[in-house]
Amino acid sequence: MTSVPAAAREALRSAMERHTQGDIAGALADARRAIELAPEFADARSYLGSTLATRSGRYAEGLAELERAKALAPDDAAICYTLGWCYEFVAHGVSRKPQAGLDPEELYRKAEGYLRRCLELHPEGKLKDDAQDLLASIIKEDVG
Repeated sequence: MTSVPAAAREALRSAMERHTQGDIAGALADARRAIELAPEFADARSYLGSTLATRSGRYAEGLAELERAKALAPDDAAICYTLGWCYEFVAHGVSRKPQAGLDPEELYRKAEGYLRRCLELHPEGKLKDDAQDLLASIIKEDVG
């Protein structure tokens, strides 16, 4: 991966700050600016994707952005975790309120696969614990 310009990092930092203040539209705008400045900035794409999926209800767009982040950083455990978490979030949402083109069973399978990949990459600390917990809940949902 190439070096990320300081301006792109600052735009992502601003996005996260705006998010914590409840300004989701502003956060999305700043994340998009970070990507404009550095199209290969996987963390910015991951942030944008997860925020679109979980805070804006733009499931397909968010998951597509997360897949772009994964393509840029295939061995990043945090991005694999975020993909797993977001696929689980979307699966849960569409199992309650169906959306055309989104199959909850397929989404849960993808979530499980990304969480398993995250754990294969040997994350440490909270990331490892969170991935294990979420994976266990998905497996329980599949058999329960």
